[in-house]
Amino acid sequence: MLDPDLDKKIQEHEAKIEELRKQKEAQAKRMEGFEQYQEEVRKLFDEYGISEYDIFTARSKAIIEWVKAQGKKADKPEFYEELQAYFARVGGVKGARKKAAKASTGPKLAIGTYENPNTGERVEKKRRNPKPLDVWIEEHGIDTVQGWLVD
Repeated sequence: MLDPDLDKKIQEHEAKIEELRKQKEAQAKRMEGFEQYQEEVRKLFDEYGISEYDIFTARSKAIIEWVKAQGKKADKPEFYEELQAYFARVGGVKGARKKAAKASTGPKLAIGTYENPNTGERVEKKRRNPKPLDVWIEEHGIDTVQGWLVD
């Protein structure tokens, strides 16, 4: 089958190629500016005896706020996900703590309603031990609390 619009398609692709060339030139100019910036910063570091650590420490609050703002964007930058993965590995993310908490579940009781004879408080257990049951187990022991099952 013959495509009568091949010339038009070629022109469209050439226009896209030209746009990409312009983007490449703009990026090269930006990189040149970045390299000049880095050189000037190095000169200032040497002149005033400043280290990167000094700069990051002095700017830490602004850096933290900037990183938080990046996390609120719909299209998060790649470094944001890298930071999330890092903090998950070192235990700084809530999800990592949840997994550890699930692994260390306490003594298990049968499903039902438990009544504390000391306080008259009733607690229903469906799946996991509710917090009051865990407190009772800590205070009175698992064997005692098992005896408080009413139905």
